Amino acid sequence: MADAYTNIKSEKKENSEVEVTGEITVEAAADYRKKALKEIGKTMTVDGFRQGHVPEKIIIEKVGEAYLLEEAAELALKDIAPKIIEKEAPNYVGRPQIEITKLAAGNPIGFKITIGILPEFKLPDYKKISAEEMKKKEPVPEITEKEIDDVIVEVRKQRAHHAFHAANKDTPGHDHSEEAMAAHMPEFNDEFVKTLGAFESVSDFREKAKSNMQKEKEHKNIEKRRGTLLEAIVAKTDIELPKAIIDAEIERMFGQFEADISGMGLKVEDYLKHIKKTPEELRTDWLPDAEKRAKLNLILVEIAKTESIHADKEAVELEVKNLAERFKDVDPLRVRAYVEHSLTVEKVIQFLESHA
Repeated sequence: MADAYTNIKSEKKENSEVEVTGEITVEAAADYRKKALKEIGKTMTVDGFRQGHVPEKIIIEKVGEAYLLEEAAELALKDIAPKIIEKEAPNYVGRPQIEITKLAAGNPIGFKITIGILPEFKLPDYKKISAEEMKKKEPVPEITEKEIDDVIVEVRKQRAHHAFHAANKDTPGHDHSEEAMAAHMPEFNDEFVKTLGAFESVSDFREKAKSNMQKEKEHKNIEKRRGTLLEAIVAKTDIELPKAIIDAEIERMFGQFEADISGMGLKVEDYLKHIKKTPEELRTDWLPDAEKRAKLNLILVEIAKTESIHADKEAVELEVKNLAERFKDVDPLRVRAYVEHSLTVEKVIQFLESHA
């Protein structure tokens, strides 16, 4: 229906949005009214008539002309809006907001579509920023003997806690004081460490604990340095984000939040009650972080284009295969897109880190 709409006007707004207004013609509106009438009639039941065979006059009497017009407008925009969006804003992002602005029998149907588009922005001198930030790299302090001693104390306390409850499982209201626990505190000797895993002796445990703790400390240092570097680049990049991109990022964050809570064996509703927050309040709290994350994602994608950085094909195939085996119901195309994006972003960050 090429001439179903008319008077299309497109205007760029703030925050990388395009507002498109227009009208569905009287003729097209009449056609969609007939379609709406048929759709409503398919499921309507009225005494004396078989379902799907209720006369049009009775259908209109039952639902009212206003409701019929609304259904006609919804059907029309469902068909027409995608064509308009593709033509007026081919680089749109997120979910466009569609609003009916004028609706009256025998008249064109007025509408407004607000569309978020990929923002245009200029990258800062990210190589210079990276070099400056990487120079601030601080050495990772060596793990001390005291830190290892503290770990050993915690291990002994955990074992004492289990032993205490095993010994008192049939004694209600038993004493939980440190003195009561101390009686079950194991001696940290060669025999004990062998019960903790692949350790041959206390010295072996201390050596391996030190190595693992050092690696963990170095990993945290790298993550902290990465965070500082990326925040510096975001801070020096001016981007106007459309609401659609921010909303999409918040929904991704909320989806991850739900998965994390469920993974701990908790119900999201119960957890929200515990922290005294509603989903809407959480989304509001997350807004600044969502904006940063959305900006960073756009920046990293743009750097990848500028520097011709691509994910390794073999790594992509391997990760896609692994995820497909773990999540069999997920759309393969979405999995591939996610993996390619994630691995590309990681390569971009490594590229930035290399400019020390």
